[in-house]
Amino acid sequence: MLGHKVFGAGIPGLAVQAICQDAGTSISAAGTTQGTATELVNADNEITTVAAGAGVILASNSSAGDTQSVFNAGANALKVYPTSGARINALALNGAIILATNTGCIFKKVSTTRWFGVLSA
Repeated sequence: MLGHKVFGAGIPGLAVQAICQDAGTSISAAGTTQGTATELVNADNEITTVAAGAGVILASNSSAGDTQSVFNAGANALKVYPTSGARINALALNGAIILATNTGCIFKKVSTTRWFGVLSA
């Protein structure tokens, strides 16, 4: 959904963000573990700075049904961790999925302990 169309209808800005989702750009990955990774707070996330072994973690305040997308525009592979106590696809509990440079993944939280990821080509 295009936010400018909703905003143009007179709906307040915060409501538009909630309806249309928000995007974060120029995000830096940090840490090398789930506990030290950069937490993603936007629905759509472009990670532009990725040091070797660095990662991000999906939003801790997420609920079943929430979706977050992550695109790795950095120079190194990116670790993407699930929320604490959860897993992505068939990975180990709290294990990271690795996104190669210039790839993205859409993550959908289906329960308190499970995310599924759909990886780009």
